[in-house]
Amino acid sequence: MKNFEIITLFPELFPGPLGVSIFAKSLNKFWSMKTHDLRTYGIGNKKVVDDAVFSGLPGMLIRPDVVMNCMQNINFTGKKIFLSPRGTLLTQKKVESLILEHDNFLLLCGRYEGVDQRAINYYDFEEISIGNYVIAGGESAAFVLLESLIRKIPGVVGNDGSFENESFVNDEISEDRYTRPAKWSVDNKIIEVDQILLSGDHAKIQEYQKNSRKKIKD
Repeated sequence: MKNFEIITLFPELFPGPLGVSIFAKSLNKFWSMKTHDLRTYGIGNKKVVDDAVFSGLPGMLIRPDVVMNCMQNINFTGKKIFLSPRGTLLTQKKVESLILEHDNFLLLCGRYEGVDQRAINYYDFEEISIGNYVIAGGESAAFVLLESLIRKIPGVVGNDGSFENESFVNDEISEDRYTRPAKWSVDNKIIEVDQILLSGDHAKIQEYQKNSRKKIKD
């Protein structure tokens, strides 16, 4: 069983897309999820969680003492990850190493301009980025990371053999793929699947698939 905990200002977003299809079927069987509402640990009667950034930079930042209040109450032991554009870029190799090496994960979702760096460093959160772009908060990034991790848990995907030919195996993007109808009629045109794929000649089919794969760009 792999266990995932999420610290977020918006716990109502979860499980979100992880509450459907194979993820819903495997929830509480092969993996579990728990959310922690960061607002609960805010300061004062108004439960304030953020404050202005020092040095005059614009925006608001989640306070370190709010993160501390949360961490002291949840008593977590395991792999801690902060979703951040400053982090190491998420790759399939990283996903596979994480799921192999850890059973318990804690994901911290930032908002506004992020989280005070002292809290990230003190609690030893590894910073991971899902790409070189900016989004409004860490929740969407958390879903990307969670989905990539959960699908690699044995038993979640019905046929583990499907992993062998998917993208990013051997530093390649998967080949072009087709299904029925072999002759597709669209806008008064007939677009056919290459006859090699219908030939039954496995050697030629494998060569065709090999040639249609793309190397991962740096």
